[in-house]
Amino acid sequence: MPDDQDLTAALHEARQRRKTLHDTLVHLEEALSSPAAGRIPDWTATVLKELHEVRDAFEQHIVVTEQTDGLYDEILERAPRLAGNVRRLRDEHPEIRDGIAANLERLEQTEIGGDWPLDQARDDLQRFIGSVIRHRQRGADLVWEAYNVDIGGLE
Repeated sequence: MPDDQDLTAALHEARQRRKTLHDTLVHLEEALSSPAAGRIPDWTATVLKELHEVRDAFEQHIVVTEQTDGLYDEILERAPRLAGNVRRLRDEHPEIRDGIAANLERLEQTEIGGDWPLDQARDDLQRFIGSVIRHRQRGADLVWEAYNVDIGGLE
């Protein structure tokens, strides 16, 4: 993987936001996997806190990728053939943003274990995490195709 000084400013910023988003997803998964029996209110509060962190990290991801002269503009200038891939990733942003909002609202307004059984809540939130992971994977593929660089974000 290249050193940060070998990356463009847009790619460097995207790499940093990618790591932050990864970390927040890991923390959310850890919260989901933590013991909930006999401590549903505490479990819910922790999951809510971590989902808010995912929301904030995802909003930063959108800024870095979609801003003028951001990562997507740079990729389109460098490799116009990837316009369809960029469009797909852009189109996923509102879907993921809506998924975050819907899950936050449901966690805030629905009793876990009552109207939303714990196992179902965990499954639903794990599926949501999966959708964000798939978005990150498609983004990594896009960067590889445009720059021949593994964007990484895990160190």
